[in-house]
Amino acid sequence: ALRYIDDPNSLPGTLVQTVLQVAALGGDAALYDRYLAQLRKPGLAPEEYYRFFNTLAWFRDPALVTRTLQFALSNDVRTQDTGTLIGQSLAREASREAAWQFTQQQWPTLTSKLGTFQGIPTIATSLQAFCSSQRAADVRQFFQRNPVASADRTLNQSVERIETCAAVAQRQSAPLV
Repeated sequence: ALRYIDDPNSLPGTLVQTVLQVAALGGDAALYDRYLAQLRKPGLAPEEYYRFFNTLAWFRDPALVTRTLQFALSNDVRTQDTGTLIGQSLAREASREAAWQFTQQQWPTLTSKLGTFQGIPTIATSLQAFCSSQRAADVRQFFQRNPVASADRTLNQSVERIETCAAVAQRQSAPLV
């Protein structure tokens, strides 16, 4: 990844995203800062911007997960991309719980910044990555207290998928008699 940052011609375009993601999995704050620096480069092509942007959620260090979530709400991220970054964090096992806590804590800010059509459906869809009956109940209760009519169907589908995953996990982990 560092070699690619220093010399974009060092990798074929088809491998760049994978290399950046794999490096992020074990990446530290220094690498994270290098990725952020790429996002701020003047004249950066959109394809190159999104290669780095979409990789931020791959960092597993809890401090970097927090930075990614805070970055998602910052003025440095376009409103249309906020839901994507939070959704990616919800989808990744290493950041899922932190992203869910962040989503709940920042819900008024998220709905104010994103409105109900831009980004909220992406977040709602990403919740389906959970796989426990307890989390399904938590998600259901949260959205009963904080309804989003425009994402109601998506939220119901996400809860259904969480419950299905939990049921399958329960069946597959039951002891054989």
